[in-house]
Amino acid sequence: MDNEKNINYRVSNFFVFFLITTSQTGVGLLSYQNLIAKSAGHDGWIVVFITGLSLHIILWMIYKILEGKTNDIISFHREAFGRFIAKVGTLLLSIYFISISLVVFCTYINIVQVWAFPSISILELGICFLLIIYYVVSGGFRVITGICFLTFFIPLILFLLSLYFPARLSHLNNILPLFNLSFLDFIKSSKETSVVFIGFEALMVYFPYLRSGGDSKKWANGGLLYTTMLCTIVAIVSFTYFSLGQLTHNKWPTLEMIKIIELPFIERFEYIFIFSWLAVAIPTICLPLWCISRINKDTFKIKPRITLIISLMVILIFSVLIDNNFKIEKLGKIVSQIGFYFIYVYIPFLFIIKLIKKHV
Repeated sequence: MDNEKNINYRVSNFFVFFLITTSQTGVGLLSYQNLIAKSAGHDGWIVVFITGLSLHIILWMIYKILEGKTNDIISFHREAFGRFIAKVGTLLLSIYFISISLVVFCTYINIVQVWAFPSISILELGICFLLIIYYVVSGGFRVITGICFLTFFIPLILFLLSLYFPARLSHLNNILPLFNLSFLDFIKSSKETSVVFIGFEALMVYFPYLRSGGDSKKWANGGLLYTTMLCTIVAIVSFTYFSLGQLTHNKWPTLEMIKIIELPFIERFEYIFIFSWLAVAIPTICLPLWCISRINKDTFKIKPRITLIISLMVILIFSVLIDNNFKIEKLGKIVSQIGFYFIYVYIPFLFIIKLIKKHV
């Protein structure tokens, strides 16, 4: 984890596809239908689709920002705002990334407690998970990339199996009427939808670790498109399987759909789904933690391993304090809204600064 950004420690461009998809397909895929149903009603799946497509514009801006010598957000902050403000920006960026990891961590532990082991201690479960996370992140960026590649296929296989049975019982009338949202309602719904799309902005940190970052655009866009289509399909099946009233009251619609699956050799398929999802949640926690270690090393010269240990301790402490559904929901809503403004406001702001510096 302490190695410099030389060619031996970089990854091929096509791995960007897996880094982006796995950073987005976290625990948000299990509950986002409930959030968009409350804010967008029958048009929730349309909001998901349009929001996903709009991210390609943001991705184009990111690649424009990272052109030239400032090939990551740290060096761009330093060149655009000066060293002092760059350090403040780095600190805020670290808080943002650790918040993403904390939300995923707390939400997954909460799911395990509610659906599988109600009596298990958060502390015990948290320590077990954090040991796995420490092992992965301490291996460095190439190890995290390998984990993202391996875990990419798990949600794909699980969803192909899990959506088949609910789709057979779906009713298309449940998504009618369509196009009833005003523009303001659409923006509000997009904030709720951002919980499932945030994470790809980590590209602005690990961009120098790609062998030829500028040539990775097609893979990055492919990753965003894959996530958009996956989330849209899950949303359509959810909206046609449940009524709008059921969706607004189901905390985890995806898990509720999976409950109907009964196979001859196993009765509770949702247990397999939940524990397999740990492999999906791990990369969405590890990648932001690696970003924190990397930006603090470049800005404050702190050893990545020390930053990692401190970050894990912070996550463990807060996971014990945030011990119920209400607190987790509130934290998740705050982080998703911060992510929305970071993506749709701050990144365009950096893009405008890049244009001014380039042409003036």
